[in-house]
Amino acid sequence: MSRALVDEAIILDRRIKEDKKRLDEIKAALTAHATAEMDNKNLKYHQVYGETGRFNVFFKEKFEIDRFDMLRVALGELADGKISKKYEVKYDVDSKFKAALIALYKGDYSDAVQPLIILMELGLSATQIKGVTRKLKGDYLSDKKLLESVGVQGDLEEELDAIRQYKNWEMVNRFFGDLEDEQIIEIKRAIFVEDGISVGLDYEK
Repeated sequence: MSRALVDEAIILDRRIKEDKKRLDEIKAALTAHATAEMDNKNLKYHQVYGETGRFNVFFKEKFEIDRFDMLRVALGELADGKISKKYEVKYDVDSKFKAALIALYKGDYSDAVQPLIILMELGLSATQIKGVTRKLKGDYLSDKKLLESVGVQGDLEEELDAIRQYKNWEMVNRFFGDLEDEQIIEIKRAIFVEDGISVGLDYEK
C-alpha cells in the first residue's frame, strides 16, 4: 500500500512539473503575442480568446514616492489628505489619487474622445448610454463586462482604452487641473512609476 502510494505520488509530481513547464511556455508565447499587439496599438490591456476562456494581459505600474516634501509644496493640504506615511519609509496613497498621479506622470490621459461618443458608435440606445455612463470606471475588465451586459460584443480594446484615458483625464483634472506647469514638473520629479506586465487566465471554474 505505502509503496504504491509513493510511486503514485512520484508520477503525479512529475506530471505536475511537466504540466507547469508547458503552461509557463504557453503563457510566455501568449504574452509575447499580446504585448506585440498592445505595443502596435498603444494599448494597456489585451485578451486572447480560446474556446473555453480568455488569456488576459495588462500593463501595470509600480508607483513610488521619492520626495514627499516636494509633493507637499506643490499640492499642500491635498497631499496631506490623500497620502499617509508609514514608518518603514513607505507611503500609503489613496487609490484614486495614486491612479491620477500615475496618469499624470505618464501623460496617460486624454479628453479627445468622450465616452458618450464611443457608446453611441457602439449602437447603444439613449437609455442604455445613460445607465452605462454612470457605471464606467476606466477599468478594462469591469467596463468590458458592463458593455457585454447591454449586448456589446467583440474586440473592444481600443474603445475601452479610450474610455480609460478619458476617466484618467477626469481624475487628473479633478486633482491637478488648477496647478501651474511648474508645479506639475515638481510632482513628476517627486514620484517614480515603473511599468510591468500582469497576465492571467479567465475561465469558468
